Amino acid sequence: MPKKRVVITGIGIVSPVGNNRESTWKAVLEGKSGIDKITVFDTEKFPCKIAGEVKNFSIDTVIPEEKRKLKKYIARGAGFGIAASYEAMEDAGLLDSNGIDKKRLGVCIGNSGQRAFLNNWTSIHKAYCENFKNMPFINVTDFLKNKYHTCSELISIFHGAEAFNYSISTACASGTQALGLAGRMIQNNQADVVIAGGCDSMINEIDLMSFCLLGAVTTSFNENPTEGSCPFSKKRSGFVLGEGGAVLILEELEHALKRGVRIYGELTGYGTTMSAYSLTDPPPNGDAAYSSMKAALKDAGMEAEKIDYINAHGTSTRDNDLTETLSIKRLFGERAYNIPVSSTKSTTAHLISGAGAIEAAFCALAIRDDKLPPTMNLNERDGQCDLDYIPLTYRSKRIDCALSNSLGFGGSNATIVINRF
Repeated sequence: MPKKRVVITGIGIVSPVGNNRESTWKAVLEGKSGIDKITVFDTEKFPCKIAGEVKNFSIDTVIPEEKRKLKKYIARGAGFGIAASYEAMEDAGLLDSNGIDKKRLGVCIGNSGQRAFLNNWTSIHKAYCENFKNMPFINVTDFLKNKYHTCSELISIFHGAEAFNYSISTACASGTQALGLAGRMIQNNQADVVIAGGCDSMINEIDLMSFCLLGAVTTSFNENPTEGSCPFSKKRSGFVLGEGGAVLILEELEHALKRGVRIYGELTGYGTTMSAYSLTDPPPNGDAAYSSMKAALKDAGMEAEKIDYINAHGTSTRDNDLTETLSIKRLFGERAYNIPVSSTKSTTAHLISGAGAIEAAFCALAIRDDKLPPTMNLNERDGQCDLDYIPLTYRSKRIDCALSNSLGFGGSNATIVINRF
């Protein structure tokens, strides 16, 4: 029996450059950076003082009045995913579930959970030393709010999705793996529609200091924040932490056609692999992205020659950008130099668990509008990173098949292929 076909019928986005789909996409095409000095906590003692924060966001404008009682369980990062899910469901004409079978509606979200801010830990530690039973965080609300699976569960509750619920936590690969798993569930006839994507907010003292200690985030652009994310550039020195979320509505083709809704594109291939090399570094031979891209193409039943745009993981770290470049060359050979590539993290920063989902959304929007987003800050490229990275301004070009890479801390790799429908 042939696999069922999976299409994208809705997109929702909350990002450092916009709190909805169209404002984000416009900003990305125009190369407007969402990176600035961190405002959510005092960075005086931190070597990195910049990030891509979401601005002017309130979950109160999103969730309906009758479900406001659940607000207490919504952490900052989860709020971005929930808001994106509402926009995506509305975009797909499903906001009120319009007669669809909720037992055939699933949820699959990438999320890394919420860490408490450092000033909370002072009182926690003091209470622990004095009397364990009086610890201030021992309550159900905080317990649930800080779990990584709570986001996907809340999305299921808000939209009445009863088919299944998956929460994926594989660092930077989470969002792409969530989309891939959601697609597989539809292909295997376990759902008609899946609310899929990823969200995150790691802009807090604990996570930022951890990344600083790892040497993963840049500390060279505190006075010039908008230049901090510079993938494939000679001056790149680490990624810039971002926050936000993106949700795509994946739907079985015949189900979508029967509803008569717009289709952004078709999810034709998904590949995920594990490098089993290091908890922090990619394999130096470029095997990470190569193996997941090859698996995605095999899943799509497609030759490499069909790919005509790549949204790269492109983190702006020394190792990632070089090894991803090597991966693309290894898979596509000489044709690699003729495939447009971009890293949209140069404007949005790195959304971690939300990165793969927002970048898949950008691929679908690029197919819709025949516009390829630019890689900003690429004024002087690394000589070893010598592909067509679409520098500085967007490119008008019809593409029929886009590929998106997500390469996670710890070694999880994921790639999806999206075709014009």
